[in-house]
Amino acid sequence: MPLKIWFNKSFSVTHNLLDLIRQDDIGNHLQLLASHSVDTAMARLTADDWFVEPELSGQDYVDWCLQFCVEQRVTLFVPGKAAINIARRLDEFLDIGTRVLLCADTDTLVLLDNKAAFSAAVDQEQTPTAETIEVQNLAEFEAGYAALKQRHSTLCLKPSISVFGLGFRILDETHDALEHVLAGQEQMLNIHELTRAMQGKPDFKPSLILMEFLAGEEWSVDCVAEHGELIYAIQRRKSNVLSTPQYIDNHPDIARMTHALTRQFALNGLFNIQFRMGEHGIRVLEINARPSGGSPVACAAGINLPFEAILRALAPEDQAVLRTHAQPATENSHGQHIHQTMQPCALAL
Repeated sequence: MPLKIWFNKSFSVTHNLLDLIRQDDIGNHLQLLASHSVDTAMARLTADDWFVEPELSGQDYVDWCLQFCVEQRVTLFVPGKAAINIARRLDEFLDIGTRVLLCADTDTLVLLDNKAAFSAAVDQEQTPTAETIEVQNLAEFEAGYAALKQRHSTLCLKPSISVFGLGFRILDETHDALEHVLAGQEQMLNIHELTRAMQGKPDFKPSLILMEFLAGEEWSVDCVAEHGELIYAIQRRKSNVLSTPQYIDNHPDIARMTHALTRQFALNGLFNIQFRMGEHGIRVLEINARPSGGSPVACAAGINLPFEAILRALAPEDQAVLRTHAQPATENSHGQHIHQTMQPCALAL
């Protein structure tokens, strides 16, 4: 009987992950299930079995997930939607015989979901973040801006809870909104227009984080770990120049900080850590408690990250069956350029 692996509603990268997992499942031991509330989601094209989810939220959605796992006899559940609520009820899934692949425990998932809380929790000696101040109203914003401006030439802000960099803006004191629109500078925001918009607002929900702007190159590190032990980490270095291919890097400081963050937060499964170069060196941006959009591209380095994460989440006896037929993982191939448009089926695995 095949082992049933279920990916519920998540981001569009799911269909790439399913393709990659299938590539290394040479013995066809896995049956890949996927679901989404949108019946035209891309994952339907690559899943062995496709399901449309009901429009539920909160505990009602977790109840539906439990029922789904029982009905489909799910071996391993890989949650995207509602991961925190599912983590809170992990024991219920284990009681019905379904393992759940989570990036961290419940408290840590809540922490990682809030960029202000994450920045405050990071060990700044080992893994410094950009200097950050959380603000919840205009008075706090003005005080924070004045303080940070004394130490950093350019500042930026973003919501404390967000994905994909939504809401991120670089603050500008000189040019107005129209000038930025005409110049195509969608990430720039005039601070005087911003503060006028803040007037009369008692507080910001979610809060905003005001921080130094890191203007240098960015590293996106796709990782596989087992409860705080880092197994694989592939560094993708990104240039600030548009349409420039990414570079499979092996920066020693990035490697050291990735190990340290994985240990500090006892990270698990497949996740992503982002770093960026600033005026005072490399800084941690955030930890994404999920596969990044670029994680399939990172597999060009030679490691099938989603397959390795799935493999380690299974019971020992199931791991042994998969390892019997799986292709051996190869050493990371550093020093090559890769494009975000590369298809998983064309990667050198």
